[in-house]
Amino acid sequence: MDEEKKEKRVKKPKSKARKIIEWVLTGIFLAVFGVIMVGQIDGMINKKDHYGQQIRLGFATFVVQTTSMDPEIKKDSAIVTYLESADKIYERYKKGEVIDLTFVTNGVPDTEDTKPSNPQYTARVYLDNVPITHRLQEMKLNTSPIVGGKYIMILAGINEGDQAAKGPDGKICQYQVITEKQLIGVVVANSAFLGGVFNFIGSPFGLLALLLIPASYLVITSVLDIFKAYKDPDEEAAAAGANGGQANASGQKELSEEDKKRLKEELLKEMMNKKKGD
Repeated sequence: MDEEKKEKRVKKPKSKARKIIEWVLTGIFLAVFGVIMVGQIDGMINKKDHYGQQIRLGFATFVVQTTSMDPEIKKDSAIVTYLESADKIYERYKKGEVIDLTFVTNGVPDTEDTKPSNPQYTARVYLDNVPITHRLQEMKLNTSPIVGGKYIMILAGINEGDQAAKGPDGKICQYQVITEKQLIGVVVANSAFLGGVFNFIGSPFGLLALLLIPASYLVITSVLDIFKAYKDPDEEAAAAGANGGQANASGQKELSEEDKKRLKEELLKEMMNKKKGD
């Protein structure tokens, strides 16, 4: 029985499949961690070139703060942008593709070249150092040395229910002007669910939960390890004690049998001696 218990307690070596899975998972974790670190460093180094916005390996994430892009990009949705080249964007624009851009309006002067061709856009909006996501309405080659940059882009929101952005005729009249220098990226994905997650993490309660979950996991696993470390020696001691008790009990039994034999022999000897004496 003791040998069987010892064999059960011996840890079985990990199978080859389990080792491969562990190595693969470790490799994936290290790769993801490495990409995140490289992206973070890249974003911090080049932050000054993108008006204070962190673009990590060409990608950036934002949470939409207004309803100007409803219903396609709702308020509080998370968007992912990619810093595509202006030439590529121009090719797509010429093909008639719908393109949503994230940008800032810093430093583009108001000239004849920056005026939109569409007469409905009459009110230019300036929001320096504020990331904006709007739809590309017009894109043309820049001929003005004052503006700077190769292209001029006219952008506007698409929410026709936004009364603040409308003119007297009931059409959207507000617009923004940028060149490729003010471009942060082309919207490649948007998600209301991820926006909710980002907002939750950014809140004090969400930040606290984010810290408490891994901390609680570490505490629970540590307590279980300590309990197990204390429990195993106790079990071994109890098993050893039980075995020893059994041995002592059997030993007492054997001694009592020997005593009986000895007593019988002594009694027989005494009886024989008495008979001889008689």
